[in-house]
Amino acid sequence: MANRFLIDEQTKKDLQLSSTFGRSVLDFFSNTTTDGGSRVLQSFFLSPTTNLNLIAERHNKIKRMLPFVDHSFYFDKSILLDLEKFLVPTPNAKSFLYVLNVFRVSSPTYFYTKRSMIEIVDVLLNFHRFLAVVLQVNDDADIAEYFEKSKYCLKKILKTDNFRSAKLHVTHFNFDIYNHIIRCDLLKELKSILGFLYETDAYLAIAKSFRDKVHCFPVFTKKWETGKLCIAGLYHLFHSKPIPNDIFMARSEKVWFLTGANMAGKSSLIKSIAIAVYLAHIGFPVPGLAMETDVLDGLFTSININDNIDLGYSHFYNEGIRLKEIADQLQPKSNALIILDELFKGTNNEDASLAIFEVMKFFTVIDGPFAIVSSHIAELAEKLKGLSNISFKRLNIEKDHAGLPFFTYKISDGIAYERLGMWLLNKSGVFTSFQELMK
Repeated sequence: MANRFLIDEQTKKDLQLSSTFGRSVLDFFSNTTTDGGSRVLQSFFLSPTTNLNLIAERHNKIKRMLPFVDHSFYFDKSILLDLEKFLVPTPNAKSFLYVLNVFRVSSPTYFYTKRSMIEIVDVLLNFHRFLAVVLQVNDDADIAEYFEKSKYCLKKILKTDNFRSAKLHVTHFNFDIYNHIIRCDLLKELKSILGFLYETDAYLAIAKSFRDKVHCFPVFTKKWETGKLCIAGLYHLFHSKPIPNDIFMARSEKVWFLTGANMAGKSSLIKSIAIAVYLAHIGFPVPGLAMETDVLDGLFTSININDNIDLGYSHFYNEGIRLKEIADQLQPKSNALIILDELFKGTNNEDASLAIFEVMKFFTVIDGPFAIVSSHIAELAEKLKGLSNISFKRLNIEKDHAGLPFFTYKISDGIAYERLGMWLLNKSGVFTSFQELMK
């Protein structure tokens, strides 16, 4: 399918993109005022694309909201939900006797309709004022169009172009006139304006998300034009005090072998890279100083893979099944990013080393995707040096003034040979607890 960016459910789960359990990446952007805006935001978030024109359009619409992240944009959610139901076609005319029926003013339908007509005018006035402020800074065609459209509707309803203190006054005698104007004459325009209000809410929510955070709008080139993926100052959205890292992948070194001790930050780093790639391909800002990349055609991860009791699959076998799922989804000449965290940790080191080597050999041979494989089996690096297109990366660990390990969470070239397993176990206090049980 044209412009399709490939990603599967396991990858979305691994990266906590829109998880219903716990914190998700989508939650980070969920700053909408309206339910309609939330629906639009979700549709953007769940629709990655390789269409560079669409991505550029989203960039522009987010950027133009940046000056207004602290500006009032309040619309009552329940009122807008009611107006969605209210804005439906209504019969063109009522009988003369119906119009003269004064008892209808006490009916629930009359009260609901009167209230909704007043509310739609209040919403129009509020949104029209907001668009007027935006137009002082940005005169994009769609902003100008909906400013004029809302002005037209207000003038049609209120019979004035002075909206400073305008209010809709509904009486028994003008009730049907206003109802006809709003739900017949202007129905199409009003529904269109409501849709644009929701879209504006969604883009404003994205802009608000990075109010106090470093962010950038990725610069894209066409697929395989440069063969590079570069991110300066990348960090993870979920970290309160993130450590930035610079990422550079090139076609000549399109396969990473990433090593690091336990708790060195391997999983956090690779998730940061994957999330940045995903955000870039939905047209959202990326957490980092700058990003330049060819448009990629997919993203696949294998991070949180467990055994499958129902099918009787071991952890190791299930990892193999996951790799097959990824391979089956790749297209010829794909430049997707594939991330495999602690690959084949469900078996012994000897089998794991052999399996990792064969997988990485495959990635170096095919003219296709970028791949990052993280592992604690540093000894495998010597054998991997015989393959082409491999870059060796490590998460640095230093020592503090007392000679104890200090996690920097910074990436560099090289191989990590540190062994901190026993130190971490001692630090956890597990052996102290065992000794207490033996007393």
